[in-house]
Amino acid sequence: MYKCTKCGRAIELDPEFGAIRCPYCGCRLLFKERPPVVKKVKAI
Repeated sequence: MYKCTKCGRAIELDPEFGAIRCPYCGCRLLFKERPPVVKKVKAI
């Protein structure tokens, strides 16, 4: 899942699709959403 930087909509892109562009606003700047899981590391 990717998120558009301009309109903020979540987009699922097909890797075989050539042009990477938001289908809603046409923006070419997308970023990959991170999963909501928080990693906890125990300090020594």
